[in-house]
Amino acid sequence: MSLEHAILGFLEREPMTGYDLKTRCFDDAAGHLWTADQAQVYRTLERLSQRGLARSRVFPQRGKPDRKVYRITPKGREALESWLHDHQPLTPARDPLLVRLALADVLPDEEIAGLLAQARADYQTRLDTLRADAASPVPSCAAVDERSSELYRMTLGAAISATRAVIDWIDDSTDRIAQGLPTAAPRPMSEGHR
Repeated sequence: MSLEHAILGFLEREPMTGYDLKTRCFDDAAGHLWTADQAQVYRTLERLSQRGLARSRVFPQRGKPDRKVYRITPKGREALESWLHDHQPLTPARDPLLVRLALADVLPDEEIAGLLAQARADYQTRLDTLRADAASPVPSCAAVDERSSELYRMTLGAAISATRAVIDWIDDSTDRIAQGLPTAAPRPMSEGHR
């Protein structure tokens, strides 16, 4: 997913500041499917403005920095709709846990089991948070009506299902390790270690 398109989608719902986008949208509404830090949001807003996809208006405030509110332009709405209609291929998985596990053959079984135990605890925390989010009212940035609320809840359902699937996989892998993995084959020494 393009950060630009996510921001355009949120701005299509209502004009917002960069701070609102970060806190209300990415932190509160979309954290289960996409994250962005404050600097990324502001850089992306600047690019969108330069390309004519969004525009801003500055509102002076007493005793505080001026408020810069962004809104989507007609050109930005066209870009968003085009992106929504276009096929988006699956992105390759980039999972540090899987890379660590794939390279963990140099560790004893107990340490591999420990790595999985920590990952399971992290995924359980994520699952608990997702379930709490699903039981809470839909964040305003995620929903403007019942249709968008239902779509938001569907994304939470997907995140819950995916997280539960990972926990199940970790449990299965932990059981496999408890049975004992094959012994690692000796490796030749590299030139730097001789």
